[in-house]
Amino acid sequence: MKFKFSIKLAIISLIGNIIIAIGVSTCRISQMGIDPFTSMTTGISGLLNIPLGVFQGSINAVLFLVLILLSRSNLKYLNIGAIINMFLLGFFVQFFNNVYCQLFNVSSPDVIPFSLPMKFVVLAIGILFVTLGCSLYITSDLGTGCYDALSIYMADVMSPSYSVCRIMTDVFCVLIGFITGGPLGIATIILMFGTGPLISTWNKLVSKPIVEKFA
Repeated sequence: MKFKFSIKLAIISLIGNIIIAIGVSTCRISQMGIDPFTSMTTGISGLLNIPLGVFQGSINAVLFLVLILLSRSNLKYLNIGAIINMFLLGFFVQFFNNVYCQLFNVSSPDVIPFSLPMKFVVLAIGILFVTLGCSLYITSDLGTGCYDALSIYMADVMSPSYSVCRIMTDVFCVLIGFITGGPLGIATIILMFGTGPLISTWNKLVSKPIVEKFA
């Protein structure tokens, strides 16, 4: 397979992942949950006392190998964008979690004393960042992260649509996150079911014009 690559597109993909991480950490300090996959990895890494970046990178590496074995003849989703997402996103989230802890002088991003109205404001900001980052990262068209690629592969080889496959994997992550004490809440539900329209809006207003101008 011939991989698509561009330095400018790779930078856009990297920036997208950084923005996703800011959004995930911002959702977390709202104490109203985070996305299903990060909730699962946060819960398990906390139980095992392993840094989030290390654990999430390890899980993504396993998914990467599984996807290679399952789809050796078609690796169209596993490009440089997958590598960036696989090895760096967890560390970015861990970094911004620490930034918030230092900024608010707390030991955990889960204990920042926001009022209820402020929690909703922070949550909205976090979701906007997550969806903008996803839009940039997807529009760069350099492959998707391993967790995203898993749903795409399932949709390619099974009867259900991508949406159904994604809900299946998200529900699995939510269950594991619940069992392991990962941060779950209203943000988790919103990010499971409501991000599509926001990502489409960001695509039109921001990401596609950026990619067309600089790539």
